[in-house]
Amino acid sequence: MSGNVFPGATACVGYREKGRPVYVTAAAGRLERGGAAADPRSLYDLASLTKPFVATAALRMCAAGALDMEVKAEDVLTDIRGGVSDGAPLSLLFRHRAGLAAWGGFYLDVPHEIGSAAARRWILGEAARRPDGTRGECLYSDLGYMLAGEVIARRAKTTLDRVVERFVTVPLGIDDDVYFAAASSGARRAALAGAAPTERCEWRERVIRGEVHDENCAALGGVSGHAGLFGRAEGVARFGRAMLDSLSGHSEFLPAAQIEAALADPGDGGHYRLGWDRKSGPESASGRRSSDQTFGHLGFTGTSIWCDPVRDLVVVLLSNRVHPSRANEKIRQFRPAFHDGLFAVMDT
Repeated sequence: MSGNVFPGATACVGYREKGRPVYVTAAAGRLERGGAAADPRSLYDLASLTKPFVATAALRMCAAGALDMEVKAEDVLTDIRGGVSDGAPLSLLFRHRAGLAAWGGFYLDVPHEIGSAAARRWILGEAARRPDGTRGECLYSDLGYMLAGEVIARRAKTTLDRVVERFVTVPLGIDDDVYFAAASSGARRAALAGAAPTERCEWRERVIRGEVHDENCAALGGVSGHAGLFGRAEGVARFGRAMLDSLSGHSEFLPAAQIEAALADPGDGGHYRLGWDRKSGPESASGRRSSDQTFGHLGFTGTSIWCDPVRDLVVVLLSNRVHPSRANEKIRQFRPAFHDGLFAVMDT
């Protein structure tokens, strides 16, 4: 693709026209050099866009009386007692304020079969014992979401993929467009064969396609609170639309007060909220033109979602900028320019 920002991408803009939701999706480039053209229905590894889906499932569980956001992680995950996260409520894990490190290379040292129950227990135990910062201080943490995802799965007495299906993707009618690749079967599994490839993984010794790029998530079996979802642009945009409609009272998907509380500024200077990121200033990936109320999330593989309540607009960009290597970081300059250009057109 021109500029070599990524091989290809899809984008979807969701807005309301005469009171009805409208979704406009476009694609450009190819899934890989010399490969098939990117298509509006192309599947991409959503990477950390998994986090707002998982956090929203937790909020929906709370609204249904099936979860308390102040439950202590170790009261549910009894094998992590004594770690850094000991005493941390689920709300702090989801807000990136539990005092846990941003990341750890657990996949390199797992003493059990990758993806096994024993491997999951070992990784989660290690994640709970990796400090970096003070509890209450905002520090983006994959580890916190690994634990949070396991907490809500155990509270629901099922697997995390089924929790996200039950509380988010099925109610929104997007379960065939957004799902955990590792837990898929049938037509969903078949579609992953044509997903956009990500990086050549040195650990797995192959180019990754149709399975999660994130190594820790792969070691956990492909389903985690921090990564693992694959999706199509319109499906992700419909999720963002549900957030905006909940805020404005157009939808009962979430109580407006609940999502307002999730997005509220805790007053500590951090821009991460419960499940979401907020516009962090003029250099934000959402662009200079986005309103100060804009919230969204980025994914390491080259994905993003931004919801602007002032414009009542959701913008999704899905790419595989890590193909063939994560060394390509040109998307840092592309994202804000893309959003500024789009907002300029929408505002005319």
